[in-house]
Amino acid sequence: MQSTSEPSAVLPRIEVISYSRETHQHRMCATLAEAAALCADSVCMHWIDVEGVCAAELVSEIERILPLHPMAADRLREGSARAGVEDFGPHVLATMIFIHDSQNVEVIDFIFNEHVLITVQEKPGDCFDSVRERLRLGTGRVRELGCDFLFALLGRAICESYQPILGKIDQRIVRLEDQLAARPERGHLQRIHHLRTRLMHLRQKVLPLRESISGILLQSRGEHSLRQLSLRSLFDELAALQDELDFQRDAVQRLADLYMNGVSNRLNDVMRVLTIISTIFMPLSFIASVYGMNFSNDASAWNMPELTWSYGYPYALALMSTVATLFMISFWRRGWLGNPLKQRRHGIDGLALDMVEFVGIRPESEPGRRRRGRAPLRSSANAVIRHRVN
Repeated sequence: MQSTSEPSAVLPRIEVISYSRETHQHRMCATLAEAAALCADSVCMHWIDVEGVCAAELVSEIERILPLHPMAADRLREGSARAGVEDFGPHVLATMIFIHDSQNVEVIDFIFNEHVLITVQEKPGDCFDSVRERLRLGTGRVRELGCDFLFALLGRAICESYQPILGKIDQRIVRLEDQLAARPERGHLQRIHHLRTRLMHLRQKVLPLRESISGILLQSRGEHSLRQLSLRSLFDELAALQDELDFQRDAVQRLADLYMNGVSNRLNDVMRVLTIISTIFMPLSFIASVYGMNFSNDASAWNMPELTWSYGYPYALALMSTVATLFMISFWRRGWLGNPLKQRRHGIDGLALDMVEFVGIRPESEPGRRRRGRAPLRSSANAVIRHRVN
């Protein structure tokens, strides 16, 4: 963020690129006044790039090169960390956010008219090397269309600098999705929240600039000047960047839904296991409680004869085991104990198929493939059904 407390202790780096259709000159200056002298040539377009200083410290020197509107000068003095574009007529003031890395964010101010473009960067290092190379080589019509078009190229370069960050976020989303599909854990929720916060911050750096450009384009509807076309080009680039941010935000929301679904499924699995255990032990507890009443058969013939029977205890255990086994088979048939080897069958047709398999005929291993010496499973089942009907 820009600050006006103290002047910069490090001398700024001032680069001046003067160009026209036939010429291109690149020079380094010690002061902004020296750069202003180079801009006296009205035939060429001039790009003055200042690094290592806040724009608030250069307002008076900038006004010697490019007369500023009073509101533009006040905005530069106050400093702003919010991206935006304002068209003051003779010149345009724009602010964009450049992200060096995840911890290093820089505010870049642009002041330009048709012939002069001044960029003020707080920190050294930028993403404008590709634009400098295009100016040096004269690729396309970059030397012919003036500083309005140059601003659009620099803005697009900043938008393209977001792509590596978005690529890393996309890789993290894919990894998280694979991990959540395998086994959701509590730490995944914190990572999802971090990704959502990161995307929200990136969106906040893009959306205000797009909205301000949209307002300028609406005010000048019907005009087809180079400035409007350049702003429209940057607007389209910002729209594509915002669409990608929105897509990744939706992907992160899907991760949150996947996490909640995974946690819910795990809870359902736990409850299912506990319910199965409780259901199995309910009849066992009932049998044990019945035989625990100890009614002697000496008092009445209707009392328990198993109390004096030598095989009463093994009989009670066998009865419990039989009941538990029947419950386990029933749960397995319904698919509550993992995936059964076959789908659940309903009705007479399902009963017939169960009977056919019980007598030794197995389903075909591959669809459409018949075994030699045996009738197909479906025809055998139909034969059983016809026999039952007749």
